[in-house]
Amino acid sequence: MGATAIATATTRYSFTAQFMRGAAMFARRAHEIEESAPEIISEEMQSEHTACVIGAVTQATATLEAEISEVSMHGPGHHLGSNGIDAAARDFLLPLAEIIDREQTLRRYDLVLHLLRKPALDKGAQPYQHAGLLVRLRNELIHYKSQWGPQMDQQKLFSQLKALRFDKPFFKSSQTNFFPHQCLTASLASWSVTTGIEFIDAFYRSLAIASPLIAHSAYLTVPPARRPR
Repeated sequence: MGATAIATATTRYSFTAQFMRGAAMFARRAHEIEESAPEIISEEMQSEHTACVIGAVTQATATLEAEISEVSMHGPGHHLGSNGIDAAARDFLLPLAEIIDREQTLRRYDLVLHLLRKPALDKGAQPYQHAGLLVRLRNELIHYKSQWGPQMDQQKLFSQLKALRFDKPFFKSSQTNFFPHQCLTASLASWSVTTGIEFIDAFYRSLAIASPLIAHSAYLTVPPARRPR
């Protein structure tokens, strides 16, 4: 018998939408727990709540990092198929991808727009300011250093997070440190998702290309952030 030819196909997986959809799932679950009856809130549920909020923050930030890496390597419009890729921009950015990747998260977006001579994002406005806060929060969580309350409260990051004025769940004591206890709320999780989406959408508006998250919008809906009345 002769050898049988086997056809193979090379595929490439993108984590951009998966990360953000995961962040939205975590945010919705955190809201569900906060809306539960007080008598059923257990220590295990509170632990799950914290894990969900952290998951939303980290995956929303991972979305930002994943997407700019793909743009640098595969070109603007990479998510639209071969007919939607800006091939000239891809060929221009690819030799610079490793250099771009060494920069901080938002700086990578700035560099890509600058190199392609596209309109810059306004660093002093939203969603840029909130996106920067999101990245710093993720870094603080991933590289968490346990400190006493007064030491934590002196950090500028936590002052900025307090200024968001999100409502805290009833099972979070006001006597605990703001970070991480009172800070990690379902509203913060929702804010992380919407911040990530709005930043990526703004970036793609500058590129004049449809955002890769549009096709997943039905899965990215989260309850609105709550603030005390």
